Amino acid sequence: MADAVESEAWGYPASLQADQRPVRELIHVALTAEEDQARDAIGALHWRGTRDVLDQALALCSADQATHRACGADILGQLGLPERTFPDACFAALIALLPDRDSRVLSSAIMALQHLDRDRAMVYVLPFRHHDDKNVRYAVVHALASVERDEAIEALLKLMADRDPDVRNWATFGLGQQSEADSAKIREALAARLEDDDSDVRYEAICGLGRRGDGRAIPFLKTLLHEEPEDVFAREAAAKLVGLEDDRGTQTADLLGALQRRQRWVRKGQP
Repeated sequence: MADAVESEAWGYPASLQADQRPVRELIHVALTAEEDQARDAIGALHWRGTRDVLDQALALCSADQATHRACGADILGQLGLPERTFPDACFAALIALLPDRDSRVLSSAIMALQHLDRDRAMVYVLPFRHHDDKNVRYAVVHALASVERDEAIEALLKLMADRDPDVRNWATFGLGQQSEADSAKIREALAARLEDDDSDVRYEAICGLGRRGDGRAIPFLKTLLHEEPEDVFAREAAAKLVGLEDDRGTQTADLLGALQRRQRWVRKGQP
């Protein structure tokens, strides 16, 4: 039961841990099957995590076909579950893919690096934050999220204004909810997204501002909690905004009341 629960936590069905298909067969499925089947095959290889899987993934990374190289990167990123196997060899192979001219390979390599070691990968990933391909920038956002270093934060601030809504959304989530960093510049960037055309981006901006105790989030949080009283992230943001350690044991009606009182103080110029 514990193994099943743990495998589900990694986003894969528990059955993949017991998949006994040969490595070559799993790789063939990963390269040729529909998306869900391909993902499951890669997940089974992640669980396997053996030297054989490593060697065949490394061979894929040197293949002529871009789809093969991208698949190799996808395998290396999470090789070994729940604990990584051969992390240094995987990291080195993924770094070697970054000069690749195919954006599919590049986005897969960057996404894989963030599974291995975001802090270590940051310096290699940063140059791609301005890449023309939105999928590459999307991978960069994931790789920089929760990296508490000035360079990563500055990159996410810029990516919060990206032309692609998915990139904006994940950059706003990465800085707003996955990071504890706080500054006037971060708050202004989050506030700028309160009027974003994309509802997901607006939501992440509201929660990010609320978690930092910024009163500009109050009317938006009130609306969110009226519409969805059990919204976990909105409740957490509201609790932090009104000075509670967390929202456990607090009724949503009480959170709304506290937000209303705080809003009155903000209108009177109180902190």
